[in-house]
Amino acid sequence: MCEAKKIVIISDSTGKTAKRLMDAVLGHYSQKDVEYSLVNIYHQVRKKETLEGVLKEIDDESLVIFSIISEDLSQYLRQQLSERGILHLNILEPMLSTISKFLGTHPDYRPGILQIIDDKYYQKVDAIGYSAEHDDGRGHLIEEADVVLLGLSRTCKTPISMYLACNFGIQVANIPIVPDATMQENLLTKLAPLKQDIIFGLMMQPEVLAHVREERSLILARTTASRLEIEKYSDLSEIYSELRFCRNLFRKKGWQTIDVTRRAIEEISLEILGKLGHGQ
Repeated sequence: MCEAKKIVIISDSTGKTAKRLMDAVLGHYSQKDVEYSLVNIYHQVRKKETLEGVLKEIDDESLVIFSIISEDLSQYLRQQLSERGILHLNILEPMLSTISKFLGTHPDYRPGILQIIDDKYYQKVDAIGYSAEHDDGRGHLIEEADVVLLGLSRTCKTPISMYLACNFGIQVANIPIVPDATMQENLLTKLAPLKQDIIFGLMMQPEVLAHVREERSLILARTTASRLEIEKYSDLSEIYSELRFCRNLFRKKGWQTIDVTRRAIEEISLEILGKLGHGQ
């Protein structure tokens, strides 16, 4: 078998965004056909001196994926890699080039830009990407979540997730609850490795939830022929049963619960941050 092909990531932030993009692309290739491995992620590379040290460690046969906002540093890196014949990819370049054409102007690479685009900015970008990937039970990096939200359909899981990500850089995974024994077993297995105090169960008054689902049903009715399931979705007695299932599950596991009934997303999010002990 041929030696595994090496990949290196260089970033002026955490490198998470570059890695997620890389993972998304590599997901289309089978390791049965070719072996590849991520050798290292060099993060917080914001000075030429730091970059030169990194370059000394990189094998000439590697693929270098980099995400650096500074034009000078990015050009220097590209020049050094080209001189050594190292295959490389600047993941920012295609987007910057396309947006520049669309806007009819070039980016402002003024001095001090790295101080303006600081760690908090990158943290929020990474959190938004993570929370979008882990919406509605999707995603495979649940262990990286800062917060996990559990709740029935239409209990505001997604809006809360994105508000926390966009405004506080919190990585949120949200998972829908379906009253089913198999679902419960799979959920408990999935959440077992996590710190249980980051898991929050969302509850809503049954009458309010029924009203919200009725409005949603108007949309569903246009897209599905299953009239019986739509009626069951907003049936008050069914909702009582679903909420009872959630309440018992949350109590059994000792997960914190939050009533989201007629509350602003901002208020709910601040309550979650307070329970986590985050400064506001």
